[in-house]
Amino acid sequence: MSQAETPPDAKPAAKQPMSRWRWALIGLAGLLILLLSLPIGAWFLLPRLELAGLASERASALLGRQVTIDSLRVTPGRRLQLAMSGVKLANVEGGTRADMLRVETITAELDLMEWIQGAPVLRDLHVEGASLILERNARRVANWHFGTGNEGPALLPDRSRFPQFDAIRISRAGILFRTSGGLSLPARIETASLTAEGLYAPIMLRAQGQYNGVAITLEGPLDSIGTFRDAATPFSLDITATAGETSLAFIGSARDPLNLDGVQGQIELRAANPDALLALGGSGRQGVPWLPIELAGTFDRQGRVWRISAAYGEMDGAAFTGRLLQLTEGALGEPDAVAMDLALSRLDLNRVLRAAGQEAGEVDLPLTAFGGRAPLIDVRLSAEELLYAGLEAREARLSAALRPEVVIVESLALQAFGARFQANGQIEPASGEPQLTAEITMTEADLDTLRRALGLTEIPLTGRLEGRFLVAGRGQSLNEVAREMNLLAVLAIPGGTIAREVMDRPANDPRPLQRASRGRTRLSCVMGVLEMQAGVGEIAPLRLRSPTALVSGQASFDLNRQRLDLLFASHRPGTGNITLEAPVRISGSFAEPELAPAQWSTAGRARLSAADTTVPLPVTLRDFARRSPCYIAPGR
Repeated sequence: MSQAETPPDAKPAAKQPMSRWRWALIGLAGLLILLLSLPIGAWFLLPRLELAGLASERASALLGRQVTIDSLRVTPGRRLQLAMSGVKLANVEGGTRADMLRVETITAELDLMEWIQGAPVLRDLHVEGASLILERNARRVANWHFGTGNEGPALLPDRSRFPQFDAIRISRAGILFRTSGGLSLPARIETASLTAEGLYAPIMLRAQGQYNGVAITLEGPLDSIGTFRDAATPFSLDITATAGETSLAFIGSARDPLNLDGVQGQIELRAANPDALLALGGSGRQGVPWLPIELAGTFDRQGRVWRISAAYGEMDGAAFTGRLLQLTEGALGEPDAVAMDLALSRLDLNRVLRAAGQEAGEVDLPLTAFGGRAPLIDVRLSAEELLYAGLEAREARLSAALRPEVVIVESLALQAFGARFQANGQIEPASGEPQLTAEITMTEADLDTLRRALGLTEIPLTGRLEGRFLVAGRGQSLNEVAREMNLLAVLAIPGGTIAREVMDRPANDPRPLQRASRGRTRLSCVMGVLEMQAGVGEIAPLRLRSPTALVSGQASFDLNRQRLDLLFASHRPGTGNITLEAPVRISGSFAEPELAPAQWSTAGRARLSAADTTVPLPVTLRDFARRSPCYIAPGR
């Protein structure tokens, strides 16, 4: 029997069923095909899907404010492409318009592989046709904060997930910033870009546009995206802004760069004219001097406080230092506050006022009392040399405060005409125009220097003059007030000399004092009470005392016509009564007065013979007058 034969008792072998593993593999393959067919279909259908509604809901929930998107399309590929149009972000309640942000189109490319790996990379973002308004409502809620609280979380409070990007580009964008005081500062971005070559590479900023109507360029390296993600690390800024011949450079850092808070660094300003600076502050040029300025210093912003300290520079070629330039944003319902502390080597107000638009001729400093919406301003100003009209002063110091409806001059000190002046006062509205009131102290005044400043001829008196003045006047400018002001003063010379014949002049001696000179005699004191209105006034009484005699007199004058009329006589006690002997009159022009004997009228003799209590003086002036030995108290 051959080996191929089957034994007679053997049964045919049964047909083996298909392996369960084979069926499992076939089923798995089918399932995979079924599962894969769904995303692949959606992948190809994705560009046709409108995702605006889904994105709007998600963005509204994230920001806590209504977001609407007209269209959102996604095109798949190795780089995922997004295209949005008609994007709107609602404004805060009480804003000046319904939408805080409006954008015509936004296109973006994302690296899909990087996204899948968990590190999104934005290769390119282009925003075109944007309109943004930044403002606070009546409760001072900022519309760039999002949440339910008054301040709420700031825009992008968590920066750790900020995407890496290669380029962000903006074109045709308008930004309007409204201050709490109602000032609108518009900016226009023609083109702007932020580019970075890696996560820790510097971000390069370039922007061109307009700010408040002035063409401006911004450029410079910023810190990296990696540093921006770490909120605990200051973000460095190196920015230069250029507007024509004006440049502003800042090198420093910010804790919160998006809100420009926690900013510290060095600032440098160069401006050939004030145009760009005025645009930055939202002001017009009217009344502002057209002078070049250079400034450098330390800049910082902490919350509502903006400050420049340790500043130095030049204004119109004159050096200055700034101990403090500070702006504090006002709280709810309160005005902003400005503090300034400057020291100048030279302040030529004549040139400043002419550069501000005043025509040739006598310059005039305008006066004003600010309204309730004006900022609160505190000024500390000093100048080694000060020029104003015919005034040439040294060591000028000013401390002033501008408050609603009033300007308070806490202290004004200077040296001029050989004298030291110290003043305080205020400017406030009265009957529709500013009213100035002031108290002035004069010390160490050289009589000869004052005489020449007033255009007077030589006088037979020497010494140092002191005075206390009360001034009041109304007008739109300092010169107008000076022309029309009311003045009450006490003048005194605590010592000095005088031509001997003034004190010992015989009765009815007609000789001029200069020709009759017989030497000089020492004075114990000189004292006079001055009253003047609109440049016309009198000094009465006027007393001069020497160790041997007392002379009394009275003088009237007109500064407008440059004329005077002086009458004086020896004043000696008699038997129980006071008598005036040998009266002399000096009258005529300041430059060439004439001298002649005179006669007392009954009223004139009685007036000068009376005690000084007959002159009504405020307490400040009366106390000063009583310090003089020439003061005649009741009963003396």
